[in-house]
Amino acid sequence: MIAIDSMMVCLDLSDIDEVLVRFTRSICERLPVKKVYFVHNIKTTELSDEFREYFGDLNISNEIEGNIADIVTEHFANCTEHEILVSEEPNTEVILADLVKRYSVKLTLLGKRMSDKSTGALGTKLLRILPCSVLVFPETARFDIANVLTPIDFSDTSVHALRLSKSLADQLGLNLEIIHVYKLPTQYFPLISEEKATRKAEEVVKGKFADLQKRHQEIADVPYTLVRAAGKTVAERIYMQLEKGKHDLLVVGLKGHNPIPSLSLGSVPTELYNMDIDIPLWLVYSEDVIK
Repeated sequence: MIAIDSMMVCLDLSDIDEVLVRFTRSICERLPVKKVYFVHNIKTTELSDEFREYFGDLNISNEIEGNIADIVTEHFANCTEHEILVSEEPNTEVILADLVKRYSVKLTLLGKRMSDKSTGALGTKLLRILPCSVLVFPETARFDIANVLTPIDFSDTSVHALRLSKSLADQLGLNLEIIHVYKLPTQYFPLISEEKATRKAEEVVKGKFADLQKRHQEIADVPYTLVRAAGKTVAERIYMQLEKGKHDLLVVGLKGHNPIPSLSLGSVPTELYNMDIDIPLWLVYSEDVIK
């Protein structure tokens, strides 16, 4: 069973905050969450001289905390134990990573605007630095989740994400589908028949699925789809499958074996995050990777 001891919700004082708080309530009503931390960091380097001149000794932390408290009271009150944390630090990513460690946060919720409104730079940095799984909620996403898609490449990372997805589906009565995107070694065409290569590739992948189902009986009945990349990236094919299948949640495993943090996220999760996907994206680290 999926249970979340502590969850962090990152707010930025924009209109998406209300949406995030309401979605947090939706999560807490469906999953056992012990405590939620609503957080915001005042980036001190962005406070202009004009601001300081006009407002002087104004305690901006108290003002912001009060603003967040109003939203939480309206959309979250009496739902789950929670706390509002407002900090004043020059580096938002570092202070949020510190909060994750300090409060043993298992899941962080991030809001995401469409690309025409935001570069997404901070979100990408947070994905690389936060030592916990991250649930990205686009501003256009719905709260109701019925159909889940999980890509798999047969790595330990993706198998962990798949098993979590299956637990979530069983717990909440959701429909789960697996997708595997495969590529053909096109440099050998036309020496090798493309039709023959495709048939062979699918035989190999089906064998891998059969072996996976033997090792993890709980996913034996989960339907899977094989998709050839065929000139598209893996992320692009996953995106096309999302649109085709009308899914409500995408669960992707994150790599963590690379000692260089900037390279540990993986190219597919990075590309998916940067797309204008209008459903929640759950980026999952295993406990072993986090440790």
